[in-house]
Formats: sequence, structure tokens, C-alpha cells
Amino acid sequence: MKKSIPIVILLFIGIIASCKKENQGYRIEGQVTGFPDSTMVYLKNMETDSDFDSTMVMGNTFKFEGELPDIPLQVWFHSRIDQQFVYTNLFMGNDHMSLTGDIKDFPWNVNVSGSNLHNDFMALQGLTRELDIERDTMVRNFFKLPNDQRENKWKNLSSRMKSIDSTTKAIKIDFIRNNPDSHSSIINLGYLKNSIPKDSVEKFYNAYTPTIKASKYAKIVSIFLEDKILEKNDDYYDFTALSQENDSIQLSELRKGKYILLDFTAYNCGPCIMAAKELREIDQTHSDSLNIVSFSNDIKKEDWLKSLERDSVTWPSLWDGKGRYSKTAIKYGVNGFPTFFLIDPSGKIIDKWSGFGEGSLLAKLEKFKS
Repeated sequence: MKKSIPIVILLFIGIIASCKKENQGYRIEGQVTGFPDSTMVYLKNMETDSDFDSTMVMGNTFKFEGELPDIPLQVWFHSRIDQQFVYTNLFMGNDHMSLTGDIKDFPWNVNVSGSNLHNDFMALQGLTRELDIERDTMVRNFFKLPNDQRENKWKNLSSRMKSIDSTTKAIKIDFIRNNPDSHSSIINLGYLKNSIPKDSVEKFYNAYTPTIKASKYAKIVSIFLEDKILEKNDDYYDFTALSQENDSIQLSELRKGKYILLDFTAYNCGPCIMAAKELREIDQTHSDSLNIVSFSNDIKKEDWLKSLERDSVTWPSLWDGKGRYSKTAIKYGVNGFPTFFLIDPSGKIIDKWSGFGEGSLLAKLEKFKS
């Protein structure tokens, strides 16, 4: 009898360990119609804009299984069927979730169950759903129009979109105010922080529960409150990051008495890829008076390094691996990519702009050259 006790104990420990292992990761089981057999479906990390899991739909069912090291996480479930992009939003921990619906239910009316995190996150979308659907439908229909009809439609369309955006913003601010224990609340405060009074941002932030304040999503807001976000005529912010030569470099080391064109970029950003050709031209023709410095928003180091090779980057590129939670990106008020800052030799920011169109960078430089 005494000899059997250790065996029983070991079996019990094994069962406990097995249960713990089974429950520590995520599992998403789907029952969907309208997805042909062998359709690939993906989970995309919205912070890195990269897919981290994939599986195949067979017999209208699919299953994802894995483990997330950093939770909770904003995710896109997505696929492409007959040239149609199909997606819906998920807010995930290491949960067991169920996703059901028809292809026509994407993105707004898919049923997702099994996760309190996701339910809490989607509470805000429930308040804005009708407006979101209207706006999305308007945009889709606009891009279906022939080019010669778009100009006439744009005035009425843009007026209605501004009205929708204004109403949606008011709903989100009210949600932020009344939900201090919600991840959706702090995430949206991070997006809206530059468009509402700073004292209101501080009031909202101070009301959050300790759990929400400890989340990575709160970091964007806390840095915003601690530091002044840089604008034109401010002195530049010096920072340290890793160079493509694997050296720790400060921005101040790269100034060398010249202008700096500081380029905030990301691996999967289409306009950033388009801008690379013009940046190479500037690097060749203005190197006597200006140094380009790129700062990557990528979380994955391999994505950053791939972009350097793809875009034939010959100027300094810096990376800190923190993505949108980087203090550097937050301090410079970067909300989209590419974003550019022109810094004069004295260290003053003399211009700041976002986006890229062919010839736009050269035009900016000519303005200050003249």
C-alpha cells in the first residue's frame, strides 16, 4: 500500500499539470458558412500588423490553438474570398472562444462568445455599430464609383462622414468617462487624447482602476500626461535606440550640424514603401546639408530589418521594439505612418507632417531651402 502512494500522487500531479497546460493557451473554434473548403483564415496582431496564426476552414469549421505571451491583445480575424476582404475584430486573452456566422455577417454581426474580455471590449462597438456600418457602407460604395463620378459625390459624402465622426467621438468620450474599468475605454482614450483637452484626459486617466492603469494600453496616456507632445517650433527630443549596425545610438549623434529629416515608418505601411524611393533621392542629393534618420515602429526586429533591405535604406535607421508604446513615438505625437519631422541645425522642429504623395518630400525641402 505504501508503495502505491507515490504513484497515485504522481498521477494526480500529472493530471493537474495536464489540465493547467490545456487551459493556459487560447482556442478559437469557428462555425461559419459561405467559406469554401480550404479557405485560409488568419489572426493578425493589430499592434504589429502581422499574422501570428493561421488555419484552414473545412466543412464550415476551423480551430485556432496557441498561446499569447502578452495579453490582452487586439486582433483581426481575417481572410480573402473571391477578392473580398473578410474580417472581424477580436479582443483576446488566453481564452476559449467561439465564433459563428455567415460570410455576410462580417465584420459587424459575427457572434463571438466565451470571453469576458471580448464582451467588455465590444460594449463600445455596440453603441457605435449603426454609425460604423453606415460610414463603412458609404466608403465602400464611393470606391465602387467610376473616377469621373467621385468628385460630385465627395462633397455630400464628406459632410455626412464628418457628422458621423463627430457623433461617434462624443459617444466614445461618454463611454470613456463612464467605464473606468474597461480596456476599450483606455484604448480609445489613447486614440483620442490629442483631440480633447489635456485636463480632461488627466481626469479620465485618474479614474481608471489599478488593473487598467497597469495595462500596456495605459502607458500611451500616462506618457502623454507626463510629457509635452512636440509640435512645430519646439526643441527636438533626443532619444536612444538601436541602429541597423546593432549599435546603441542617440539622435543627437547623427545631427552633425545639419538639418535632420526624421522619418517615422513601419514595415507594412504602403505609403512608407512608396516614400523610400524619394528618400533615397534626397539622401543622394541633400547629404551636404541634411541627414535622414528613420525610426521604425515595428515590434519585431526581423520586420524592421526586412524593410531596410526591401527599401534599400542607406541612411541611419533606428528601432526600439516598443511599437506604438514607444516613448519616442508618443513624445513626437505620431498617430500614423509615415510621419516626418524637419529639425533645423539648432535643434528646433520647423515642420511636421504625415502621409506621402509623389514629390511631397522634395517640395517640403525646397520650401525651406528657398
